[in-house]
Amino acid sequence: MQVVHIVSIQVKSLTFEDVIRRMDPYVVKISPEHLDELRVLLMDHENTHQRRLSNQYEAFRFYYAGGLIVGYSSGKVVANSPETAKLLRDSVQQIMSGGSTAITIGSDEAGKGEWLGPLVVAAVGIDAEQEAYLRSVGVMDSKQLSPYKIGELAFEIEEHSLASQSITIPPKTFERRLAEMRAEGKNLNHLLAWAHAEAIGNVFEDLRVKAQPIRIVIDEFDRKKMNERLERRIDVTQAEVVQMHNAEKECAVAAASIIARDTREAWLDKASLKLGVELIGMSINEALTRSDLDEFAKVSYLREANKS
Repeated sequence: MQVVHIVSIQVKSLTFEDVIRRMDPYVVKISPEHLDELRVLLMDHENTHQRRLSNQYEAFRFYYAGGLIVGYSSGKVVANSPETAKLLRDSVQQIMSGGSTAITIGSDEAGKGEWLGPLVVAAVGIDAEQEAYLRSVGVMDSKQLSPYKIGELAFEIEEHSLASQSITIPPKTFERRLAEMRAEGKNLNHLLAWAHAEAIGNVFEDLRVKAQPIRIVIDEFDRKKMNERLERRIDVTQAEVVQMHNAEKECAVAAASIIARDTREAWLDKASLKLGVELIGMSINEALTRSDLDEFAKVSYLREANKS
């Protein structure tokens, strides 16, 4: 927690331009269907100049104020200077604004298949204006982001969301709960469904008082178990529930993936200080030599990983 706290203070004290100068390049991710709209908006800017594409993956390329903005058919857009980054941020926010009036709650997890550290499930609720802002500052699937960027964007999400919640299941608790479920003929998906439903339910309770429709978007892993658990936690008739593969393309789910990963990293930082050892980067062999390995490792996962 101490490391995350320090990073948050640094982000608060920096302007957008300061942050951009520390990053190269500046990357955002939008839906490919918005690429043409963004291209037209950039082309209409009086000081941009369209350039020839350099490969088949590019959708557009613009020169502006000594820098470049390059859009790719995947929806990734890259700027390589403070000036182009600001133009890109403002343009993305403009095209994403004025969308749906619904609130979207997204959920995702971190640490599900890893032997090190806890399982963390997070949920984030945002409106259309917040989605436009978060897209413009680079919110995307956390697997595509560096640890520094994760910490920076987690701060932005906390500041620019309606509500967020995370459920952290430490390794000892994870092992105990998983053993109990297996004894009942259940599996990891039952534990995941419970954690997702809890995180979503906490955010839903905060937001249902608002006079706006609510969408709940979940990265699909077991539709039946998730529906059963969610129905026990909230009144699903008050929301539209969507389970889909690759749900991180939804901004709320991408935001939840960032919060989950940032929370897991903070837990590992705190545990490292407590145990007096650097956990991130620890090898399987090193972990197995420690008598306190159940404090930081999912022991059953660690032993399976050691066999392979």
